[in-house]
Amino acid sequence: MTISDLTFQAGNITQPLNTTELDEYLGEISDWQVSGLATASLIRDFKCKDFVTAMTLAEAIGQLAERYNHHPELTITYGNLQVRWWTHTASGITGNDVFMALQCDHIYFKAETKGE
Repeated sequence: MTISDLTFQAGNITQPLNTTELDEYLGEISDWQVSGLATASLIRDFKCKDFVTAMTLAEAIGQLAERYNHHPELTITYGNLQVRWWTHTASGITGNDVFMALQCDHIYFKAETKGE
């Protein structure tokens, strides 16, 4: 399966992606890293021009999270928004997290091309 085939799966997912699947997806979302925390997660820092821009991006990602009922950890600092995705029920990274990471990239790209 390629990243373009990925869809969001509703319900409780109990199995994280295996290493091979995760490596394939990471090749297509190269700005995301796997965290070294106890529970694996996808993490990315989005560079923003100022605090307000970081807040605006966080709001857009928050709306995305509400739409799919899948919520990230967000850390906002001046000029930066850090986003961390993982699935609690799987205790790790699932296809839903990769899907959401890709959606975040799209939101960021749209904001960047608008000059926000």
